[in-house]
Amino acid sequence: MLSKTKITIYGIVVFLFIFLATLVPMNAADTTEQIIKQVDTILKENPLKPGETLQRIKIAEDNTVTLLVLRLVEGAEAKKHYHKTHNEMLVCVKGKGQMMVGEKWVDIKPGTVHFNPMGKAHAAKNIGKGPFVLISIYTPAMKEPDTNPVK
Repeated sequence: MLSKTKITIYGIVVFLFIFLATLVPMNAADTTEQIIKQVDTILKENPLKPGETLQRIKIAEDNTVTLLVLRLVEGAEAKKHYHKTHNEMLVCVKGKGQMMVGEKWVDIKPGTVHFNPMGKAHAAKNIGKGPFVLISIYTPAMKEPDTNPVK
């Protein structure tokens, strides 16, 4: 028998696969068109700016969801923070990293799914060679900044 946690994780994974199959243009204010695009293509089309160590590439957004590709270079870290009014779902697609869950660092590798409810502090860091790449999905859409640092 599957536990509630496993059922929830499977549900999130199924949602992500269905949602990612209907990606839309990243330059649209409100997304209305469908696209399918490879993460490597998205990264290639959005090169890092000089000195940039953490990149947030918006792929799609409407009134209900914001979809981003996150890239952290070797040794980069997204400092501990929380979102007051947004849930965040993360899927690792490339590289090796760690995610702070509560006060514990947890290893992350491609295929790892992390759900972070609003109000819960978290952080991420690249501990591998090469880029650490994540898909980030915010609900509701993050049209205004909602990243609040934890000291």
